[in-house]
Amino acid sequence: MELQKMLLVDDDSAFNFLNRIILNANGINCVIEECLDGKAALDATNAEDKCPDVILLDINMPVMDGFEFLDEFEHQNKCSKHTKVFILTSSNQEEDRKKAFSYSCVKGYFDKPFNESHIGEILAVIKPV
Repeated sequence: MELQKMLLVDDDSAFNFLNRIILNANGINCVIEECLDGKAALDATNAEDKCPDVILLDINMPVMDGFEFLDEFEHQNKCSKHTKVFILTSSNQEEDRKKAFSYSCVKGYFDKPFNESHIGEILAVIKPV
C-alpha cells in the first residue's frame, strides 16, 4: 500500500504544523490535511471521495474528542475499513491505551511528541515487508 493521503487531527494547530514538517523531513510526501477536532475530521472523511490512508488522532480535543470520533468513525463512516488510525496523544493513561485498541481501525498508540520512530511504525503497518 502506498501512502497517498494522511489526516492530522489535533486541536493544537502548532502540533499539526510541526507534525507536517516531521513527516515531510522524513520523506512522507503524500497529501496531508488537518482538522482541529473530531467533528471536523468526521465531516471531512464523510465528504471526501478519497479516504485518508492514515489518521493521526489526538484524544483530548474540544467539540468531539478522539474516542467520540472513533465511535462514529468505526460504525458509520465509509473510510473505516480502509483507513488506519494511529493515536498521537499526551495521555499516559493505561485505560486510554486499552480503549484505543478496542477499535479495529486503531493500529498504533504514540505518546507526543511525534517523531521519526513513529513514522517507521506507521510505515511498517501500511507497507508490510
